[in-house]
Formats: sequence, structure tokens, C-alpha cells
Amino acid sequence: MTIAPTNVSGSATNINPDGTVKSTNSFSDKNSFLLLLVNELRNQDPTSPTDEKQTLSQLAQFSQLEQIQNLNTTLSATSGFSQVAQSAALIGKTISTATDTDAGVSGVVSSVSLSGGKTYLTVGSQNIDSSTITSIKQ
Repeated sequence: MTIAPTNVSGSATNINPDGTVKSTNSFSDKNSFLLLLVNELRNQDPTSPTDEKQTLSQLAQFSQLEQIQNLNTTLSATSGFSQVAQSAALIGKTISTATDTDAGVSGVVSSVSLSGGKTYLTVGSQNIDSSTITSIKQ
């Protein structure tokens, strides 16, 4: 007897026609995880049920993973704002920059911007990566 995989909406979207689970990068989507759990519980052998401790352990691990992902998102956003706030303190100050390949720029910072996770300072008409600052003067 073949059992067709189903979910609460009628068919499982993460199941291949042959009954195997489709390959995904991760179960970061909590709805996918919960659908898989419901399907597992619905289709388990009644004479050999799933171990409750193992199921609770998986739920706890998933909950921890979700909380860590939320914390990471919050910290990433906070980090960007922190970089901008620290760089904003340089507005009106004279900075000098240099890199291994460029002699650098020197001038007064007029504004700060955040792009692609990096903070840039406007000196004259140039946008300068804040990580290249070598000196700051009043």
C-alpha cells in the first residue's frame, strides 16, 4: 500500500513524486519544519511511534535556531546603525586615509552614508571607506 504525502492543505510541496523529501539548503523556514513534523506524526507506524523525547528535542533545537537567527538579524541591523553613529562623530573633522595601493585623501568630512554594510565618509566630492582612515584631526 502506497501512502501519498499530504499536508494540511492537501499535498506536500516538499515531497518528490517518488515519496522522497526534496533537497533544500536548510529548514530555516519554520512552516516547512512544522509541516514536515506534522507529516511525520501523521504517517508514523502506530505500532512503533516516534520517540517523544526525540521529537521534543528537535522542537527545542529548532526553537533555539530560530531565536539565534532573529538575534543575528537584530545584531546586524544594530551594527550598521552603530557604524553610522560612530562615523557621524567625524563630521567636521579632518581625516587622512591611505591603503596599500592608494596614497589616500585628506580633508574635512561633510557627511556619512552606509552602503553594502560599509560606512562611507564624504570628503569633498569623494566617498571614502571609513576603514581606510589613518588619522583624525580636530
